[in-house]
Amino acid sequence: VTSGLSKAFAMPGLRIGWVVAPPEMIERIWERHDYTTLTPSAIGDRLAGFAMAPGMREAILGRTRAIVRANYPRLEEWLESHRAIFEWVRPGAGAIAYASYDLPVESGALVERFRTERSVLLVPGDMFGLDRGLRFGFGFDIEHTLKGLSLVSEVLADVATGR
Repeated sequence: VTSGLSKAFAMPGLRIGWVVAPPEMIERIWERHDYTTLTPSAIGDRLAGFAMAPGMREAILGRTRAIVRANYPRLEEWLESHRAIFEWVRPGAGAIAYASYDLPVESGALVERFRTERSVLLVPGDMFGLDRGLRFGFGFDIEHTLKGLSLVSEVLADVATGR
């Protein structure tokens, strides 16, 4: 199991996380860590300690849960408006959803169209070894996200009609 401060704690720049695993796996992970990383920054280490302090940890995670609870229904509403194209499972936790789609285009090519035609960035499923799918983040300003998704809708309409 891996985790860190990037997603749930909204501190991606700190690049601090942890692993829970069998001892032999931890040993191999430490070897790679020692090879690639000298030490976290002093500021990052201090901020991580602050974020994990009693009381602060709960406050940060509570804020994250509130954002997820408020934003996911808005993303789901957009996905529902494209029910003929997308299929998804409601995420159990976190601010990321994955939806598979039924269109005659691979995910890398589809997100390239989003980028070049509408200046919108999404993560293609083939980055996870899963083609014909998209990863959606909904932990940011949901109004901004929905503006981008309205542009995605335009490209999806073109693809669905063969343009």
